[in-house]
Amino acid sequence: MYLADVDSRDVVSSILRKAGIRPNKQLGQNFLVDRSVVATIIACVKQLNPQEILEIGTGLGTVTTELSKIARRIVGVEIDSRLADLAKERLSRLKNVEIDRQDILNFDLLRCFGNTKIVVVGNIPYRITAPILRYLVENRNSISEALLLTQVEVVQKIARSPGKDGSGLGVFVQAYADIAVIKHISKHSFYPVPQVDSVLWKLSFLRGPRFSSAREIFFRVVRTIYGKRRKMIRVALRDVLNAEQITLVLDKAEIDPCIRGESLSFEALDRLALEIGRIDTC
Repeated sequence: MYLADVDSRDVVSSILRKAGIRPNKQLGQNFLVDRSVVATIIACVKQLNPQEILEIGTGLGTVTTELSKIARRIVGVEIDSRLADLAKERLSRLKNVEIDRQDILNFDLLRCFGNTKIVVVGNIPYRITAPILRYLVENRNSISEALLLTQVEVVQKIARSPGKDGSGLGVFVQAYADIAVIKHISKHSFYPVPQVDSVLWKLSFLRGPRFSSAREIFFRVVRTIYGKRRKMIRVALRDVLNAEQITLVLDKAEIDPCIRGESLSFEALDRLALEIGRIDTC
């Protein structure tokens, strides 16, 4: 039982079938069926030495069981009531495990964990990856690190942000955290098999953001730039400034008006946001 469950997709499918559960595509349910991946996750979590862990999506409780051996408290949040009930039944003997049936995006970290800095572990469905990453960033004061399994494309864009191959979401995440790719995971490590491979990666939150300008202005600049990909910066900024203001802020921020906005570094984005902020307060 438990860790042995992931040795065979036949075993996993049998457990689900007996419980009357079919994997829900809408919820992006792909169950981990690779012992080596579970072992890697647990080894990485051990290095973080957490006291309390939040697991996003308990599934059948395979990873949850192993996590219970290395932390004093595990809270698993599962949106699917069928899986939540099954996990509660399978994990009932583990006194340091709690299963909470709800949407992670509505989960109150502060109320659950108080001022304790926690570690988050989760296999994140592609459909809700962006909202969950935003949720984690917004709750960064309660989180030290997050160890996540996501589709490879998501991590690639975040890792390349800011940059021409990055994304606005990637800039948002990297503005508040360091990221580290741990292991590429084959799509065949899951049941049912998804369409693409995944990556196990770590999100480590910084003590402060990578910018000093006003948050609202900084991310307004980011949204504007990444919404106008491959446009020269002087063209992209037309949505927020007039021509005279564009010339002024680019000159003061020492930014070439002909470069593409997505090529700007954090430092350059910050200088630009600071100059725009000065115009906004005039």
